[in-house]
Amino acid sequence: MAKIPIIFSTITGNAFRLAEAAASVVPDSVGPYNIRYINDEVIERFDTFVLSYWCNHGTADDDTIALIRKMSGKNLIVIGTLGAARESRHAEEVCTRVEALASEHNRLLGHFLCRGSIDLNRTAQKLRIPEGEKGHLSQERFEKQKLSLGHPDAADLEAARTAVRGFLQNA
Repeated sequence: MAKIPIIFSTITGNAFRLAEAAASVVPDSVGPYNIRYINDEVIERFDTFVLSYWCNHGTADDDTIALIRKMSGKNLIVIGTLGAARESRHAEEVCTRVEALASEHNRLLGHFLCRGSIDLNRTAQKLRIPEGEKGHLSQERFEKQKLSLGHPDAADLEAARTAVRGFLQNA
């Protein structure tokens, strides 16, 4: 099997932890590498990639979106974290958007999404934005975000390893 780079984009460390989990089950993997160091030469050199992202505004983060848009004809395994429950409607909408993006010009081998910790100090600032204005965060939603603390946990990381292993076997 050809080498498979593991690439991550992160601000809290969640996506890096997922990337490490994936690297542990991808035979002949290289990385994990920070997405900011990935250039056109790297994209051209490999056929298959594992991309680990964080959710931002209902889809993948901007760096991951930009990288996927630079790729064409590649095999992608996409793994990510978000601050909401995996069973939530929001998570399903994220999956739909990310999978559409990843499969537009590439072959999506699989997508795994789990809960990831949120920087609550950063999001708490949105509580001060008046209701009805862009960026407002309700107290109820902020309380739900607190449930993200400690994720991805050991079970999430094991689920990521299992998913990535399965995506590769089915490729």
